[in-house]
Amino acid sequence: MTRDQVIAMLDARDPIAAAQGLPAPSEVGWLRTDDADGARGDGHVAEVRYGAGTTSAQVADRLLDLAPRPARDHLRAVRLVPGADTPERPGSWGNEDLLVAAVARHVLPGVPIRLDWAAVGEGACQVAVAVGADEWEIPEGVDADPDHLAQAVGARAVRR
Repeated sequence: MTRDQVIAMLDARDPIAAAQGLPAPSEVGWLRTDDADGARGDGHVAEVRYGAGTTSAQVADRLLDLAPRPARDHLRAVRLVPGADTPERPGSWGNEDLLVAAVARHVLPGVPIRLDWAAVGEGACQVAVAVGADEWEIPEGVDADPDHLAQAVGARAVRR
């Protein structure tokens, strides 16, 4: 995808349209926050910030910068993190969380996409699977049942 195409998808603010053509996931990877740093060997987890304090162009540039290229460090996952809440605006709107997940899936095929569970919540993380997210990093102390959550969206939970 080109930079202009990514920006146009983000500016359209339509996560359903952005998710068109994405395959339904058959499995959702999950891990606990305390496993996140060493759970899957080689590679690193990159963050993409969006929402309050960022523009569509900045999000597009970051996603495109992470796009797979030969001789590049392997990405273990991409964590989508909304900006901090401000008095004028929350860190992100629910629609925006889903939109960025869908666009990230298009730009980063084959790279696990996670939303920030603590920032957007269990429900948004679960729904995001329908638009391209395919991994959950569940905070330590949260007793969410990944098997139950994955089954509800027609997928199988796989511990990473």
